[in-house]
Amino acid sequence: MRKFGLIAAIVGLATLGLGLVLRAAGNLDTWLWLPGIVLFTGGSALLLWSRLAASAAAAPLPKIPTPLGDTAGLLDNFEQRFVELKGRKPNAAVLGDLYTLASQLEQRGRALQATAVYRHLARFDNAYRDVAARLKRLVDAERAKPKSAHAASGKSAAAPAPPPRAAPPRAAAPRAAAAPAAGANLSALAAADVQRLGRYQLEREIGRGAMGIVYLGRDTAINRMVAIKAIPLASEFTEAELVEARSRFFREAETAGRLNHPNIVTIYDVGEERGLAYIAMEYLKGRHLSDYAKADTLLEPRKVLEIVGRTAAALGFAHKQQVVHRDIKPANLMYDPSTDILKITDFGIARLSGAGSTRTGIVLGTPSFMSPEQLEGRTVTGHSDLFSLGVSLFQLLTGQLPFAADSMTGLMQQIAEAPHPPLRAFRPDLPACVDSIIDRALAKNPEARYDSGAQMAAALEDCRSRIPSGLP
Repeated sequence: MRKFGLIAAIVGLATLGLGLVLRAAGNLDTWLWLPGIVLFTGGSALLLWSRLAASAAAAPLPKIPTPLGDTAGLLDNFEQRFVELKGRKPNAAVLGDLYTLASQLEQRGRALQATAVYRHLARFDNAYRDVAARLKRLVDAERAKPKSAHAASGKSAAAPAPPPRAAPPRAAAPRAAAAPAAGANLSALAAADVQRLGRYQLEREIGRGAMGIVYLGRDTAINRMVAIKAIPLASEFTEAELVEARSRFFREAETAGRLNHPNIVTIYDVGEERGLAYIAMEYLKGRHLSDYAKADTLLEPRKVLEIVGRTAAALGFAHKQQVVHRDIKPANLMYDPSTDILKITDFGIARLSGAGSTRTGIVLGTPSFMSPEQLEGRTVTGHSDLFSLGVSLFQLLTGQLPFAADSMTGLMQQIAEAPHPPLRAFRPDLPACVDSIIDRALAKNPEARYDSGAQMAAALEDCRSRIPSGLP
């Protein structure tokens, strides 16, 4: 069409010119200029029309909005979308959006988040479509998992039972293993014999967790010993996810690096090399408090309340800087009894994955220590860290977790709905103020917990003064 228009325009222009020349030269009354004008005008119109048609074809098609927006970004926006839907008055449209959100999460293998959405929908209408059947299928699938799979997700085998009145419990605390995929990736990382990252010479491995390997390293620029946490981003995320994961890693590490507090580990540097993201931080001596969270290795109650109080104060400082840890647990608290130095580690690392990814073993928080709002994928604030600290306090005093179940769904229901066992059923030797602190920290409603870490720290210090010295 474009070619025909071009030919018509050229022929028309030539005919028009010829007619005008003949008329001027021979004083002839020729009408050749008339068909020339027609051909030129028609050809020009065809050229213009073909150009407009080509431009329209090349332009991107308009995006058709759906109730949930872009499904490709569904997982990244899950938190805010779920919070938005929960804040709206339930009607047919809202229930439909909740159902669509849950079904798409289920299709993507996000059973935990899908269960949370289905459960919320069922509170309004349990007979809506096939919600009851889908919820039952998810629950049954969790229960059907082998015990090793449950252990890999960091869940306990059974809920704690109150001990005999004569003495506090001394049963061994359940151990949580890393997820299989994460373990495989970390094994591959260790086998790679990495000797250097950036300007840091790696001396030896000093620790390992679900999110990476920690090395003792030497900063060759200033000859300082540091701890290097290496995280295999390239093997944990797909190509499509890697850009966002890398961006989030550096953003969160930079934010955490601005925290200057005596009870928060100092971050010196971050970088990435050969698919390994790494964080260089101060090298700490001592042991993780998880070593003191077993029934036969518990610290004195006065020391526990002092340590947890210092942790609460440090969290309060971080929260004022708009930084939420999201994975407070004894394993992320380093303590050196010889110097009485306490440090919170792994600030910001829990946000590395999307909404609680368990596909690779990098988990947004540790399930047994997560608050109800964090488990359900809602927006978390500093109140969530205080809930996790309350769980840690319970475990450090008893060697037991306050919430436990044989499946993720069961654990989720325990944390969201079930009351925790009273602390004095395990430790009748402790004053009632300890129970009161834990009750408030473990409130289901975030607004019912302590207003700040400083407020919780003050309550812990006041209660500590009521505990006799030397109490085992």
